[in-house]
This record gives sequence, structure tokens and C-alpha cells, in this order.
Amino acid sequence: MVLFDTLGFSELNSDVFAFLLLFTNLYSLGEDMKIRPFYNCYLLRHGKLFIFMMLCGLLLPAVSGSVDKERFEPYIEKHANGWIDWKNGKIYGIGRGYLYKNASSRPRAQAAASVVASGNILKLAAGLHLDDKNTLKALGKGRVVVHLKAFMRDSTYKSVFVDNVKKPYYEVTKVAQIKGIQGLTAKLLTHLKSTKIWKDFPIKPLISKLDDEDQPWLVVDARDLDTDKKVEPALFPKIKSETGETVYELKEIEEAALINRGMMQYVVSSESKDELRSDRGSIERILARAGFLLPVQEAHATNSRKRKKRGRFIVADAQQVEGLAKTNLVISEQDAQKLKAEDRASQILKKCRVIVIVSSPIGGIEGKVPRYLASAPRF
Repeated sequence: MVLFDTLGFSELNSDVFAFLLLFTNLYSLGEDMKIRPFYNCYLLRHGKLFIFMMLCGLLLPAVSGSVDKERFEPYIEKHANGWIDWKNGKIYGIGRGYLYKNASSRPRAQAAASVVASGNILKLAAGLHLDDKNTLKALGKGRVVVHLKAFMRDSTYKSVFVDNVKKPYYEVTKVAQIKGIQGLTAKLLTHLKSTKIWKDFPIKPLISKLDDEDQPWLVVDARDLDTDKKVEPALFPKIKSETGETVYELKEIEEAALINRGMMQYVVSSESKDELRSDRGSIERILARAGFLLPVQEAHATNSRKRKKRGRFIVADAQQVEGLAKTNLVISEQDAQKLKAEDRASQILKKCRVIVIVSSPIGGIEGKVPRYLASAPRF
């Protein structure tokens, strides 16, 4: 550890530490066995420089990949007039403007397509489930959508002129955010607070920071549910135990977390539950499988400094869905108790660190189309 302090690294990521342990063991082995070419290697004679370069290469991906949330692909809910990305919290609307309807003017056709695309975003937003009973268009007898029309902001995602057809047209795709300060959720909360048509709201603490990147994520695996009982995405869903206890709901989470993350990120994945639990790509597990005499855990114990908790997944199975709109997830009583204990320690629920695996992708990860949408499309 003297060398580490000399280099100026007081806190090492566990993956980096494991690599350095491997490097040190190989160095010692070469020296003990009197392997002169190995011992006289330029890199080994300049060990500090080598280790410094390796740290520069390993530290950055170790930070961003500690939770490895990007291994999941977005759950895409497709419609005839656009689609919804339920992982990244985005609504895409598609509009077409035909030249023959706009005096053969390209600018006018493009402008018309843009207006239609924005209107389709609003239509998709109106159909979103808030909870197991309400959609936006049904809330307040449709008046909420009228107000949101003035608040929603969209931008151009793509604009294409199609001229290899009998009736040339512009196709414009626009995108609006569900998450973020300017997103749908934030605007909706502001409006609902000024009315009496909604009663549950998230907690708004005096200080709310999302400085919890080293904390775990809850992954609810809902892939094994029957086709007619698949979970439906919602803005304000719930998680309940088999005994009926509500474990996760709107009024128990922080407003900043809800606005920035959404209550649930709906994704697809082809990884098994065991693979999700095992963090199979970590260097620690690679070293363990290789059978090194000095376990990484023992090496960690030699570092007396306090280490940050490495991000990880807590995997729970969805036993069933609940509610008229099938938006609420039910987990086992055992998982519910474990989750409540974890929330007390890391605020995993209060900070909206929840991922729901809706289905496995078809046609490879690139397809990003859930299996049941392919078999029962909603276009």
C-alpha cells in the first residue's frame, strides 16, 4: 500500500485493487523463479509508471460501470403514431406533411409534419397510465391534458424528406421528456398540486441530493408472468407484498428522485436471474474462478481505510400484477421484508432506484422489441 500512497491514490476501486493484486503476484512469481527476462522487463523495472497508467485506464470505467445499469435495453412501447421509451423516459411522435397538401412547398410540408408530430406526442402522453386506475386523458375529465398542452416541450429528433413515392412527403419525428425539470412528470405534479383531483404526492425534503450512485438498484423480474398478465408501465405504480402490504408508492418517495429518475425504469434483458445477481463481469469473480491462493476479500481486508459500497443489483421476482390496469407489481413476503430492510439502510426506494424487466428482447438485443408486443401488437 506504500506504493499506492506514493502515487496519490488513497481510495482504490475493488476491480483495480484486484488487478494490482494479480500484477503483484505475477511479479513475485517471476522473481522467486529467477526468470530473468520476466524480471528485467522494462515495464516491471518501471513498475510505478506501469501501475499509474493502468489505474488511469481502469478507474474511469470502474466508476461508470460499478452498477452496470447500461447492460439493460429500453422497453419500447410502439404505436402507429410514435413510441415511448420507458427506460430513458421519452415520448416520440411521428408526423407526415405531404407536398400535394401544402402547395408543393417543402417548408410548408415540413412545418405541417412538425405540428402533427407534436400533436401525436400529446396523444401518447394522454394515454399514459398514472396508476392502476387513471390515465391522463381520464383524469379530471380530460382537463389535465388541455393544461399539459401548454406546458409540454418537444424538440426535433429526426426530419426526412421521402421523394421515392407517388406522393412525396416530409416525415418529422419529435421527442419530449417524461423525466427532468422540464419533463412531463414535473409539469404534471405542478398542475396536480394546484387542483383537488389528486391526493398523493412525493416527499419534498429541505435538502434532496441524488448522491447515491454507489447504492444498489432493485431489479424486479417480471418476465415469467403469463402473457395476459404482463405488467403495464405507469408513472406512479406500486409494489406490494403477497400479504397486501404496500412496499413502494408515490407518497413515500422523494420528489427530486421521481422527477429525475421516474418511479420505475422499464427495460428488457436476456440475462438470467443468476447472471444479474452474480455480477458476472467483475474482476473479483474472474480471479476467484481462476483459483488464486489469496482471495480478493482478504486483500480488501488489508486496506484499513473505509471503502464505499459497490453498487449492485437486488433481484426480486414479480409474483403477479395487480390493479385494473395491471400496473402494480406483487413480490413475495420474504423479498418485501428484505427490501424494506435495504431501504432503511440505503433509501433504495425513497430514491427511486427501481428497474423492472418487462420481457426479453427478440431478434437479439438490437431489436429492443418485447416479445409480447411482437405477438400482440398495439399499433
